[in-house]
Amino acid sequence: MLFSVCAFAQKQIDQTFDASAVKNIDLFFKYPELVKIKVWDKNEVNIKGQVEIHNGEFDDDFELTSKVSGGKLIIESNIKNIDNYKSYQVYTDKDEDGESRSVTISKSGTTITTGKSGRYTNGINISIVLEVTVPRSMAVVLDARYGLVEVLQSPKQLDVEARYGGVDVKVDETESLDLEASTQWGQIFSNLETKVKIDGDEGLGKWMKAHASIKSGGQRLKVESQYGHVYLRKN
Repeated sequence: MLFSVCAFAQKQIDQTFDASAVKNIDLFFKYPELVKIKVWDKNEVNIKGQVEIHNGEFDDDFELTSKVSGGKLIIESNIKNIDNYKSYQVYTDKDEDGESRSVTISKSGTTITTGKSGRYTNGINISIVLEVTVPRSMAVVLDARYGLVEVLQSPKQLDVEARYGGVDVKVDETESLDLEASTQWGQIFSNLETKVKIDGDEGLGKWMKAHASIKSGGQRLKVESQYGHVYLRKN
């Protein structure tokens, strides 16, 4: 599959899910290249975004489904017929600055960058960006397999796993927060005024962990990326 930065017509997503009867929210997004998360005071989850699959030809294959189970609202993204996409070939090349226009991400997470002269690869162009707004008072789990997660605002409790894409967190140091971050193959970067304690093994392929307690905690934020970087930025 290819994540492309080329501009084509995009399908707009704007869906709202009732969370008034639950205390926990689980979000599972496999293919979006970017997921932004924010909070509000409503008992609803709102998901807005743009979807482009094969220059708009298969945009309707993307769907969001939800169910309530065990006191949790579970929302998942899915791309129908994705196993059929491997039969497609897409030509990719370089832009004027020499940067790749597309990057292939296989199901196993292997990343392949195109050569200077371009080539044909099995797959299809996919570009999905989502902005998710969740209730401020909820406990939220967010699993984004291949994409980058950008935490703009955090609910009372947030657990993020972005296995391949990494996590970028804005931290409001005027609010109480217990913060944990970890990565195995990436790095942890911070410009916070608050002291960040680093634990674990800094060797290649070893888990690195960071912890910071701001104003004795209160809210809890835990982020993890096995292969990507983690950025902790002051707001």
